[in-house]
Amino acid sequence: MPNPASTTDIANRWRPLTTSETIVADTLLGDAWAMLTSRRETLEADMTAGTVVEANVVRVLCAMVLRVLKNPDGYDTEAIDDWSGRRNALGADGLLRVTPEELADITPGRRGQRSVRLVAYGE
Repeated sequence: MPNPASTTDIANRWRPLTTSETIVADTLLGDAWAMLTSRRETLEADMTAGTVVEANVVRVLCAMVLRVLKNPDGYDTEAIDDWSGRRNALGADGLLRVTPEELADITPGRRGQRSVRLVAYGE
């Protein structure tokens, strides 16, 4: 199965890409698709079966790539003269990665699961 996301999906979620950004984004989309299919070995079968929505996969792939495109060097703080700013480390850390929440969005049955089990006192 080919990668369901394209550079057009990236541009639609961010802004028009330059020629060099399009080349980088296309390469990163390939890397992100390889990462997802290695972590979720049944992803392609789940998409074919309809248990995973293709639009969710495209959204996750774009989010992974946009983290890199928006902050390729992974800067978390920036200062120019008397101005300084801090980036949200989770939103634009410059790393090509999939978050646990994104992985849950493309894993059948995982979205509703929680990692903490609450019990009544004495159980």
